[in-house]
Amino acid sequence: MKPVATYGSGLLVLAGLLALASVNTITMILAVVLAVGLTMLVALGTERLGTLAMIAAMVFAPLNNVRPAEAVNFVTFSDLFFAAGFGLLVPTMLMRKSRVPTGFAVAGSLILVLTVIASLLNEAPLMSLNYGFRLVAAVVVLPFLFLWWRPSIKLIDGLAWSFVAGQVISLVGGMVVGANPNGRYMGLTTHTNFFALGALMSFAMLIHLYSRYETTGMRLLVWAAGGAVIASAILSGSRASLLGMVMLAVLYPLVERSVLSAYLVVSAAILGLASLNWLISIAGESSALARLKGDSTASYSDQARERAFTTGVQEFLAKPLQGNGFDITALDAHNVYLQVAVGIGIFGAVAFVMVLWNLVVPLFRPGPLRRLGYVPLAYAAVAVITNSLWDRFVWAGLALAALAAVYSDDDVPADPSPVRGDPSPVLGDPSPVSGAPSSRRSATNLTAWEQSFTAGKHRAPTHTPEIM
Repeated sequence: MKPVATYGSGLLVLAGLLALASVNTITMILAVVLAVGLTMLVALGTERLGTLAMIAAMVFAPLNNVRPAEAVNFVTFSDLFFAAGFGLLVPTMLMRKSRVPTGFAVAGSLILVLTVIASLLNEAPLMSLNYGFRLVAAVVVLPFLFLWWRPSIKLIDGLAWSFVAGQVISLVGGMVVGANPNGRYMGLTTHTNFFALGALMSFAMLIHLYSRYETTGMRLLVWAAGGAVIASAILSGSRASLLGMVMLAVLYPLVERSVLSAYLVVSAAILGLASLNWLISIAGESSALARLKGDSTASYSDQARERAFTTGVQEFLAKPLQGNGFDITALDAHNVYLQVAVGIGIFGAVAFVMVLWNLVVPLFRPGPLRRLGYVPLAYAAVAVITNSLWDRFVWAGLALAALAAVYSDDDVPADPSPVRGDPSPVLGDPSPVSGAPSSRRSATNLTAWEQSFTAGKHRAPTHTPEIM
């Protein structure tokens, strides 16, 4: 009876898809998507398909202008893949104990509570809750879900590569589309500065990825990707993101205590200054290099930012404790910290800083993923002159960096070369599966998908506009 029930269910689903496809073009596309999805679900299972969806979500994260429909232009493909991925990974996540840093849990809970209070006290509570929960979803929910999932370390590397690959695709797409009338490139994003912020997130992830490889080929690949993301920042015309990259380059030798890195940074700085005019002639007069030297567009942006900051301070002082809630002007201050303070008050701003601090602090502690801390460090620096508060292309990177807090050097196997035929050593979840007696999962406790991924059988594929 079981085969009969299986085939009967399959025929029933097929009939439903055919009926859906016969309505109109949109439902036909939906039917095809559902058919492909169901086929992949049967062939791969929930965990493998969920992991592939997460990889796709990271690829699409920097491509925030690639959207499924104009009617719902606030939803990106990255959002859809994140929703599908976490939905499919629920069975896997339920098998694991959640490990959330105490500081992050306290700060995230405070942001949630203060967002609800400020919105309910707003003149338009429903609209305020709509915008406010975008903040909660990005700053609290997305990192929490990553912490709950806790993929293996090699899979984390794959997710970082996926984000970088998305940024490179955005650069190629931007070169095909061409520059805006003002000479600045925006890639496959909705704004030139979003294109640059994706490049900054990618640059910070490449610092982590460089440390993960010792082979010349992989390190050359990291350097090539680094050249692409630096080009993205320059062509975008965004001074903030380019300065963020410079900041990371300067801080890296200090944090890592590397004399060689310091020598390379100083040499690159001297060479760059000596060839600045030549570089500007290649990049164009609207590039970030040219705007750093100062031009009419840069002066206009500076003046507009000063006016927006002054207005934001006045709004904050009107309700410094409870906040004003959120509305269509929620991002007008062009300073993330001030925007949070305007929306949910001074205590909310403190909680937001606590979230960022908990994401950055692993950088200064031992751990195999500690260099992911450069990602939130870069964002924390440029947040003073950006209005990108709850964008997924930012918080996808920051949520990935949150995983650095739950891994230690003990989670890296001592012998990187396992016996031929044996599964790869543990690179995954340091906490036990619920009910397991060991504090670390053995290779046999890894899921089949994680074993195949860490064994090398699967490879990851290589609001208001901002004034900068």
